[in-house]
Amino acid sequence: MNLLDLAWRNLLRNRRRSLLTLGALCIGAMAVVIFGGYVAAMINVLQTDTVRDSGHLQIMRKGFLDFGRGNPERFAIRDYPALITRIADDPELKPMLRVATPILRVQGVAGNFAAGASSTYAGTGWQVAERDRLLGWDGNGLGLPPRANRLQADQPEAGVIGLGLAQLLSMCQALELRDCAMPPAAATQDDAPAIDASLSQLAAQSSATSVTNATTTPADATPAIELLSATSGGAPSVVRMQVLRTERQGVRDLDMVYAAMPIALAERLVFGPEGKGASAIVVQLEHTEQIAAARARIEKLLADFPGGANMEVRDFKDVQPQYNQVVNMFSALFQFIALLMGAVTLFSVANAVGMSVGERVGEIGTLRSMGFKRRHVRRMFILEGALIGTLGAVVGVLLGTLLGEYGINQAGITWTPPGRAMPVPVGVDALNHPALLIGTVAILALIACLSSLWPANRAAKMEIVEALRHV
Repeated sequence: MNLLDLAWRNLLRNRRRSLLTLGALCIGAMAVVIFGGYVAAMINVLQTDTVRDSGHLQIMRKGFLDFGRGNPERFAIRDYPALITRIADDPELKPMLRVATPILRVQGVAGNFAAGASSTYAGTGWQVAERDRLLGWDGNGLGLPPRANRLQADQPEAGVIGLGLAQLLSMCQALELRDCAMPPAAATQDDAPAIDASLSQLAAQSSATSVTNATTTPADATPAIELLSATSGGAPSVVRMQVLRTERQGVRDLDMVYAAMPIALAERLVFGPEGKGASAIVVQLEHTEQIAAARARIEKLLADFPGGANMEVRDFKDVQPQYNQVVNMFSALFQFIALLMGAVTLFSVANAVGMSVGERVGEIGTLRSMGFKRRHVRRMFILEGALIGTLGAVVGVLLGTLLGEYGINQAGITWTPPGRAMPVPVGVDALNHPALLIGTVAILALIACLSSLWPANRAAKMEIVEALRHV
């Protein structure tokens, strides 16, 4: 007699118990698929957001990530236009390349002398048109709308600051911000106007456009602030930056120092009126899978470039270490959920097969007396567990995939992840990860087989006479 056919008939003998066990396995498989698909979707969203901000690769001087902000001149790439041209014209990189653009990190003190307020800032200089292309990347095919670039190419003296920095600089009324808190009157320091007036005087000396009034701004002018930094020679440098608008950042500390500006304005701050330089060259590819090939090619180009021996290529995971932290957190949560569902499968199948063994002691004795060997009895009960485990996993995976694709993904649910100011859709990306679907079925079926092993061994070890005598 076929053992598989016998195991299947035994499952149908007690349909209520088999259905309950099947239901528990279906729920377990659905939970693994839905949460696994949700984790995959969240990682795709996180990767898209990170690549839009930092590109796939960044070319920088060795040691910039550790020491560059403290000494921008030493770690600057001065001849970045030649390097970008070489990268853009390379026949191997051209099919993979989407954007290659310089960025310049700058930090110092920002002042709003009209309100007698000042605070520290950490800014980034961008090429405005290239930043538009960076923020429009959707290589993962998520259909996310491009992020808005608040910088404007026709306003080279204007930039964007964080909402928190606008609050610290008392610019709520000037920028007509609704969600902006005004500082208490008692918090104003007596010497603040003098400090910010000195920023205004430095700005008048450093900028081509002089500041004619140290205490007021014309009513029809765009609100502006003074940015103070140190040039490559160590001298103070101040520029006046018009504030186009504010941009709320997802992290409070970043929101209180954030500034974005055209790279020419940042270069004036760091290198003086005629200086040029970049902290890094951001390289964005068409697809994330091309990182390894593009990195190897860029490193080969750097070997032949003047000064290239002192440069390195870092991917976005190195530049933004929080990416790996978030991915590891979601991976740990998924492993925990999968472990719980594995435990549910283990005990559900073990209980069902154990009860089946207890109810069929006489049948086991009859089969043994007809010539069935111990291994045949063991295999029969293991096959029962494997059948119900595989069937439950397959049905659960199908239901979980359908619920995710046509239920959750179509519901329009959104949430705001940590580190973001804008909500993102809640989605389940299971169909694009066949390893998740196949792995769920395979692992749950294997757990079901293992959980059937102990009761199957107990059935195989029964003595024929004792089993036939059982009532």
